[in-house]
Amino acid sequence: MRLAYNNFIDVLSSASIVASTEDTSYPVTNVQDQRLTTKWHSDDTTTQTVVIDLCATAACSIFAIISHNIASSVTTTVVGNDQIASGLTWITSDQSSVQTITYNADMMLSFITPLSNRYWKFTFAGLTEALEIGRLWIGDYIDISPSSLNDFQVTLMRDDTVVYGRNRQKYASIGSQWRKFDLTFPRTKSTAISAIQTFYETVGNHTSFIFCNFDSLRGYSLVEPCYCSVSGEIGFTHARQQFYTYSLTLEEDL
Repeated sequence: MRLAYNNFIDVLSSASIVASTEDTSYPVTNVQDQRLTTKWHSDDTTTQTVVIDLCATAACSIFAIISHNIASSVTTTVVGNDQIASGLTWITSDQSSVQTITYNADMMLSFITPLSNRYWKFTFAGLTEALEIGRLWIGDYIDISPSSLNDFQVTLMRDDTVVYGRNRQKYASIGSQWRKFDLTFPRTKSTAISAIQTFYETVGNHTSFIFCNFDSLRGYSLVEPCYCSVSGEIGFTHARQQFYTYSLTLEEDL
């Protein structure tokens, strides 16, 4: 199980971001807004780039693209650099190895051996329509061990508005559907509990993050990687000798 809650595009002070094109009504800085409906729209269908200055060197091990209209025919890559010219102009000779982000219709994710760079560039080649992206993610992740690999429940939630009148006549407004994860963890030593404490102190119920119950494994639609928030509190029950059991409830953000 992996949790990614430090998006360096957001959390590093003064990070700046420049796109090759943008619709002025939907600027590229929208990808720093945790609401997925606040998107960046490119202004044409040529190859698009997004260059990010984190303003500090950071070891990055996860890249993600969330809530997008990217087609399976598009080639999506990300590459780091330690130096670039003014105006975030890329210098190819100084860049690190290029990482390809595998296509997925929902969340595109790539886990790598950490690379430390200050500057990063996303490239989208082979577009057939203007890009729409809700979130770009550059960060790190933590492994939760032992995980809730087998002991969890997934509930499909809905917010349809339904009113019944006389004679059970239904009046309804269609809402949205999302997933709720109820996770239960086995006896866990205090060092791992400390990582969970730090995670919860950072995100609370207010900040969205990436949850992967099966690490990098894809293909199980009900438990696909999820952009979500913690719902409620985390309670720790002492087992013995500073080992604890605990549970965690997550709800998908749309």
